[in-house]
Amino acid sequence: MRCKKSEKLILKSFDHKIKDREKSELEAHIALCPHCFDMKREYEDILKVLSASVFPEPKPYFWERLRPRLNESSAGILPFWKLLAIKLVPTAVSIVVLLVAGLTFFKPDQSFSLQDEISKTEILLLRDLNPFQETRSVFEAENSETKNMMLIFTALEENNIVRRYFP
Repeated sequence: MRCKKSEKLILKSFDHKIKDREKSELEAHIALCPHCFDMKREYEDILKVLSASVFPEPKPYFWERLRPRLNESSAGILPFWKLLAIKLVPTAVSIVVLLVAGLTFFKPDQSFSLQDEISKTEILLLRDLNPFQETRSVFEAENSETKNMMLIFTALEENNIVRRYFP
């Protein structure tokens, strides 16, 4: 038996609410544990001092004056769930308001076009067309200067800056 359990049983034994089996276990533990033995003696001494002293009787009409006060104070105490609801309702309402405001004001822009997101080549591939068909005219140009100029202007037409590499 542990000392914490024996302390509970010692206190229980003073009220004569201990079972015979628990009493025998407690006595065996107290015989082996000097700490619990001293604790039992201290509790017995405290009990003797308290039982020897005479407590004064309450003043007249003490109970008649105390009962209405107790009824008032117990009626004023809200149950735990009501106190919790009083605190949680404003919090929940503020969270809902913040979520609605966030969704209203910070809604992503849905007016983007397919051209903004993907390049012309990707559009051709999605439409199952040959992406090299446009470049054929560039490669078939006879003059190298014309070829270079066509490549430069084609690169400038591309609006997607993220995909282009600038040295």
